[in-house]
Amino acid sequence: MNDVLMKRYTSMKVGGPVKYLVYPHDEEDLLKTLRLLRDKGMAYRFLGNGTNVVVHDGGLNEAVIRTTRIKRARYAKTGEGMSVEVSGGTSLKAFIRDAAARGLSGLERLFWIPGTVAGGIKMNAGSFGSWISDPLESVRLAGSDGETASITKDDMGFGYRTSRVRPSECVVAARFRLHYRNKDEIMRDMDYVYGERKVRHPMEYPSAGSVFKGVGGKPAWKFIEKAGLKGVKIGGAMVSEKHANFIVNSGAATAEEVKLLIDKIKREVFEKTGVSLKEEVELWGFNE
Repeated sequence: MNDVLMKRYTSMKVGGPVKYLVYPHDEEDLLKTLRLLRDKGMAYRFLGNGTNVVVHDGGLNEAVIRTTRIKRARYAKTGEGMSVEVSGGTSLKAFIRDAAARGLSGLERLFWIPGTVAGGIKMNAGSFGSWISDPLESVRLAGSDGETASITKDDMGFGYRTSRVRPSECVVAARFRLHYRNKDEIMRDMDYVYGERKVRHPMEYPSAGSVFKGVGGKPAWKFIEKAGLKGVKIGGAMVSEKHANFIVNSGAATAEEVKLLIDKIKREVFEKTGVSLKEEVELWGFNE
C-alpha cells in the first residue's frame, strides 16, 4: 500500500503518511522484502501493533514493514513443560492466552500488554515483577541483508526496557521454555493482571502506553504527579487523570501536540524535581 496514514495503524491514532506499508505473508516473504529494499536503497522500519509508537504528522519517506500477518507457534514437549517457538508478529496477548489454555506458565503476568511478541522482546516488556526475557531461550533476528541469525538469551543484551535489537532488525521468531501449572491458577493471575490494568490504565482513550521509563527504581508517574502535571493538555493530547505516565488522545490530537506535551513534561519534571525523564515510547520522524 502506498502513502498510508499511520494514524490508522498506531494505538495513539496520530501520524502522517508513509511511502509504503508492506505486509509480508511469511518469513521468506519478509526476507525477500528486506533484500528488495536493500537493493533499492530505501529506508525502512518494522511495525507490529503500533502500540509504542508516535509518528510525525508529516509522515516518513520510508517503507514500514508490518509483521502481524506472520503468526505461527510450534509446541514441543520437554521434561517439565514445553519449548515453544512463536513468530514475532504474533499478538503477545493471544500467545499468552493460548499457552494458558495448554496449562503452560511463564508469561501470564504480562497478559494484556497490547503489542506483539517481537515488540515485547525488543523493549524487554515487563509487568508485575515478570519480564518477557525470563522464560526466553533464544530469538531469530532478520537484518537488512535479508538473512536470519539465531541469538541466545544471554547475547540479547537485555536490560530495563531495552535489548540489542536495532531499528533495522526484526525478531522473526522467539523460543520460550514454559512450564506446566494448574490452569485455574494461571487464569487467576491473568484475571488479576487484567483487573489491575483496567483500574490503573486509561484504556478508554487512545494512547501509546507508558511514555517514560522509570528512574532510579521509581516509576515515572510519581515524578509527573509531583510536578503537578496530571490532566494537563496541549490541544487534544492530555496527561491522563488516571495514570500520569500515559498521554492520551482525548479527541483529534496531532502528533505535534503529543510531542509538545512530552517536551513540556520533561522540562517541568526536571525543573521541579531535578529528574531527567527519558522516553519509552518511540518517536518516528521527530528530528531523529
